[in-house]
Amino acid sequence: MNGGTVKQVHGLAGSPQPDQSQLGPLVTLETKDVPMEGVVLLEGYGSSWLKPRVLCSVESAARAHPDIPVTLLMTSRNVSDTALLQALKTEFPNLQLLHLEVDHLFRDSILEYWYKERMWEHSYWPKSHFNDILRWLILERYGGIYLDLDALVLRSLSSLPNSAGLESDKWVAAGVLKFSPGHDVIRGCIERIAEHFDGTVWGANGPEVLTEVLVHTCALRLPSGETPKCKDVKVMSPRAFYPIPWWDWKRYVTENEDLSRELLNDESVFALHVWNLHTQNTKVDLMSNQPYASAARVLCPTTVNHSGSYL
Repeated sequence: MNGGTVKQVHGLAGSPQPDQSQLGPLVTLETKDVPMEGVVLLEGYGSSWLKPRVLCSVESAARAHPDIPVTLLMTSRNVSDTALLQALKTEFPNLQLLHLEVDHLFRDSILEYWYKERMWEHSYWPKSHFNDILRWLILERYGGIYLDLDALVLRSLSSLPNSAGLESDKWVAAGVLKFSPGHDVIRGCIERIAEHFDGTVWGANGPEVLTEVLVHTCALRLPSGETPKCKDVKVMSPRAFYPIPWWDWKRYVTENEDLSRELLNDESVFALHVWNLHTQNTKVDLMSNQPYASAARVLCPTTVNHSGSYL
């Protein structure tokens, strides 16, 4: 498995803490079911402060999908109600933040035993692998569009069929997904994890399991992405969600006006997965022609307006 798959993250673990001027009052999040077949993002690390880069992704999702609910699920029971968050909730009536009741999500699933026995604690990366499992259960129950918190959405994914995207010639990534509730592919991922949870490889419970299930269930052909046994599933080319591969991540944060324009104007690009594990410690100069900055100015302008010089 390549380095992009091994080190793919879901959320922003290890991000710097905010200074006091960025904090708002803590408010308690409501706990209720997620709307079926909407857009879901997950903050599964228990943080109550949402970094502007996270809210840029959330804003881009809400802006691209104004007619369906967009939900940010948080394992924290509280959220810091910053001026930026207030502005986004006012601007996007389709956006809501909810507390994810993890006990409820696992109850009566085939991973309930895994959860009760706290099997993720045997992982080398317990929080990341726990988030992997949450993603599959959320999609299995509610369906819809799942987005990593480091995915910037350029255009609506609503018209796509059940979809995932190649990140390379060998692996189907799990950072952008669209599936109907209870789909066989998602159930297959859950069943394989229940049978053999692997805590020794970073991407084992994300891209690796998804690729294996697509090969087994849909006769996935690589590198074409064809799925002859699953007519209702489309595996998109890397261009759709991962137009810059993980090994070229620096291109997102290096001045390049031509690349910025190319990514934003290419109708085959639906989202930009910006590989947070690699980019999180590099400043995004919002006045620059870094592709990340150029995308932010277009896709999350409210976040940009609240973020000063850097994202």
